[in-house]
Amino acid sequence: PLVLLSNWEALFCPSAGIPCEPPPDIPNGKHTGRLMDEFYYGISVTYTCNPGYPLHGESSIHCTTQDGKNGVWSALPPRCGEVRCPPPPSIANAQHSGQPSDTHLPGSAVRYSCRDGYSLLGNASISCTPAGTWSQPLPRCEGLC
Repeated sequence: PLVLLSNWEALFCPSAGIPCEPPPDIPNGKHTGRLMDEFYYGISVTYTCNPGYPLHGESSIHCTTQDGKNGVWSALPPRCGEVRCPPPPSIANAQHSGQPSDTHLPGSAVRYSCRDGYSLLGNASISCTPAGTWSQPLPRCEGLC
């Protein structure tokens, strides 16, 4: 319910009582208004994403109006994306176990092997990290002779 603080507010802030629809829920995230029943002009909600799902877009939106009568949200809600690693890096004289169609999520690994006549130096496997990068250092393949 709207509580007017004074006649002054009603006179100079006529949009104070304009309601907005509840802000949209987003997959893999939540907003600060989830326990509220009503949303009026000027109120803001802030979105956060679950671990492993980075936020894309503005984290906060607010109830506003374009016509002085109907409430609308200031922007579309952000989205929570999934962390993924890019395709595994190429290493000279080596191939890896990944396929071009593979999705590389944190915790997944690929294994490198060297071409004939080359020896693998370092760890043969690299892993996709929670930050969406491949673990380091990368292995190397050096010629046997």
